[in-house]
Amino acid sequence: MKTRLLFILVFISIGQLEAIAQRVLQGVLSDYAEGDGLIISYDIVTGDKISWGFIDKSGNIEIPLQSNHLDRVKKMAVKAQKKAPKGFTLKFPTVADEFTCRFPDIKFENPDGMLSGLPDLILTDKKKKAENGNIYPVNHPTIANWLHNHQQGDIALGYYLRFCFAEEKGSAKGTCVVNTYTGLGDENFDAFTLFDLDLEEGWNIIRYEIEEVFPSKSGRIFPKVTQVSKIEKLPEDMSWERVGGS
Repeated sequence: MKTRLLFILVFISIGQLEAIAQRVLQGVLSDYAEGDGLIISYDIVTGDKISWGFIDKSGNIEIPLQSNHLDRVKKMAVKAQKKAPKGFTLKFPTVADEFTCRFPDIKFENPDGMLSGLPDLILTDKKKKAENGNIYPVNHPTIANWLHNHQQGDIALGYYLRFCFAEEKGSAKGTCVVNTYTGLGDENFDAFTLFDLDLEEGWNIIRYEIEEVFPSKSGRIFPKVTQVSKIEKLPEDMSWERVGGS
């Protein structure tokens, strides 16, 4: 029986840490000029368009962080399972599922704790028709493009953020090492992911910081050392980057 992980994450920003306590994420997209719109995602199985927040004509973003988030996405999962291909079972990932790799050296606390979050976010109009790009909280536009292209293409030093909802407290500590081929002859290198992650029950801001890159002889730039940790507030040098759209 094949299994598909249903993990919904967000690439999002807030104006101040207090916005989390108010259960609302807020931010500004500086290059926005498409008028009032919605922030949506697509269900990976049904294709339904799901609204998560809105953006106004000045680029101000607002997304509620609901305390009943897990209840909502569990109902979505039940609906999606009914339409899933035969032989597929949808399930939420755990701490161990999400923060590990093929050759792990990771110590977990509560490895079976359930995780969820918000999906990759798409800007659309009020009728959910036009697609005006995806949005990413990063400190370098190259990283936003790398994320938008499914972590393919060049990367740069810097970081991106994700929001994750943990059903219970948990942690992941240690280092993953993956031998990575560049696609040029026999050129390869070891890529390191360093986990120093303590998750609180509820919403967590997770920073993925690319601390070192590997420049291939082909000209491509790969992430070599990535540090994964929970942070309490947004870094001052974070900015919104929009990729794609008409």
